[in-house]
Amino acid sequence: MSGPIRAAGLIVLGAACAVATAAGQGRPTGTGYAVARGPRTLDTSRSAATGTVAGVYALSRGAVVRGYLSSWGLPPVAGDFTVTDNGLVFRSSKGRVSAPAATLSLAYIDPENGRPHYLFRIDSGVFETDAPGPLLDVVRHQVWLSSSRPTSGGTGRLLEANGPAASLESAREIGRSAYADSLYSLFGRPRARLGVVGSRGRSAGRLGEYIASRDSLALDPGHMTGEAQLRHALAHELGHRWQARARAQLAALWTGVPGIRDPKRYGYGDRPEHQAEAIAFAVNFLQTTAEEDAAPESSLALLDHYELLVPGTRTLVRYLLLQPLYRRHPLRPMLSTSRVRYALEK
Repeated sequence: MSGPIRAAGLIVLGAACAVATAAGQGRPTGTGYAVARGPRTLDTSRSAATGTVAGVYALSRGAVVRGYLSSWGLPPVAGDFTVTDNGLVFRSSKGRVSAPAATLSLAYIDPENGRPHYLFRIDSGVFETDAPGPLLDVVRHQVWLSSSRPTSGGTGRLLEANGPAASLESAREIGRSAYADSLYSLFGRPRARLGVVGSRGRSAGRLGEYIASRDSLALDPGHMTGEAQLRHALAHELGHRWQARARAQLAALWTGVPGIRDPKRYGYGDRPEHQAEAIAFAVNFLQTTAEEDAAPESSLALLDHYELLVPGTRTLVRYLLLQPLYRRHPLRPMLSTSRVRYALEK
């Protein structure tokens, strides 16, 4: 059965500015894919508001920073952050605009491939960029927009009614979807019907559970932020099913994979949960880049950012590309390797 992980303390490496960070919660015991509720969330760091709106005008108002936003622990999305008088507003490359973020802190710097990548915490996620520009000024001067409230963007429940029957129907609906069928073709279909996380699991904040002894999977759609998190949870829990049935394959694939660096990201310090997250990230990446008109260079660059947040994603993408489901995926010729083929045959 999978086990939840809670946020550990922030890690701050040497940066262009000194940033004070607050310690997070330790990891409790228990089982299941979980995201903290309410104001405490994965990938969230809040600081007391200081400074004034005028400070933004003087520093960087109107500046745009390009990078990748991972909200609520989900895979990164390319786009731009704009510094406004109301907060930091993210616009994805597909045009979707977030609610303004009112908090910002520098989590750490990752020297990936000899080039520093800055990871900033915002209200509901992390923003990664290799050209932080004005964001360092905002952090250095502790400009917290006191006129802005922490955003509730993405905190709304998938099922507003949140009744047991509605949650069960939503879980069963995704279990009948074409997306679920694609996952079953990769990881197999659980013997038991897809159900809802019980009261004990909900009390522990679990959004999903896989019980190997019963080969059963349960979700809690009523406490998820939307369709993306529901799909992610399903892939994560089916990843646990694969773990239980293909230990040798996964062990061979996982050789040399480093741990998750961010102590606030789900899967930090917990190898089974790390692997399940990498599986869900890999599935998301392959679904995102399945269009044949997508530029391969752009897709491969995106994979680097997935890997930065959840190491092992690239290896699992290569493995999954060898499956019949992805035989026509545009990246298959570029990402197949002899090492992955060997693991597949074991």
